[in-house]
Amino acid sequence: MKRLATAAAAAIFAFLPLAGAVALDAPVAIRSTWGVDVESLLDPGLASRVASPSINFEFGAGAVFPLRWNRYLSFEPSADLYFYNTEYSVEGQSVPTAEEDASAFTLGLLLDAPLVFSLPLGSQVTLGAGLGLGLDLRAAITLDSSYLAQNTPLMNQYYWDKGRFLTPSTLLRGEYKLTDRTAFGFTGRVYWPIYNLWTKEGFGFLDQTMYFIDLTILFKLGAGGGLAAGSAQPPPDAPTLPGSAPSPAPAPSP
Repeated sequence: MKRLATAAAAAIFAFLPLAGAVALDAPVAIRSTWGVDVESLLDPGLASRVASPSINFEFGAGAVFPLRWNRYLSFEPSADLYFYNTEYSVEGQSVPTAEEDASAFTLGLLLDAPLVFSLPLGSQVTLGAGLGLGLDLRAAITLDSSYLAQNTPLMNQYYWDKGRFLTPSTLLRGEYKLTDRTAFGFTGRVYWPIYNLWTKEGFGFLDQTMYFIDLTILFKLGAGGGLAAGSAQPPPDAPTLPGSAPSPAPAPSP
């Protein structure tokens, strides 16, 4: 748990100088997510103990930082919590499993940093697509000290060994504007186990791929219908909140 907290804090502090470097505006919205984490398990040795794919619950939140030089692009860092029962397989993997076969409980914190392209379709609907790099920070916790407790350190070593915490991400999103301050939608995300390219565990590249299927609620910040609190009205070519139509040009003076 200490290692997980340290890595999370390091990722947060690393983001602070990045925000200025890529010319981000202040955050204009926050987005909450609730959904399921569907993980593909291609190890045939697990077939009798846990269904593939494994399905677990997850929830999280993120912020929307528009890029100053392109109103269709935004940087959207997020954090998601997920959890599942875990076993250490005979093949040396720490994997989700059925409750009766579990010796530990895994708590995961997934930090993602996607760059998202948002395309408004009229004034109500917005589609989005993004690419990012995630940090999958996991910690196994022993459930019963009398049952295979010696496997818990091996599980945690597996999570952090050979870069298994690095996972590129892709996303697709559709959202519908409910009010001037809120939007509702669905997001699909895929976290790719790129570490399978070099760990050579023999179960295929898609083994342990995570598919997130989320319900999302977008909340605009500030009193100006999406502007950050205390900010002035933007010029016509300023970045707009994904899901909002561009601001109309001011009427000419008579």
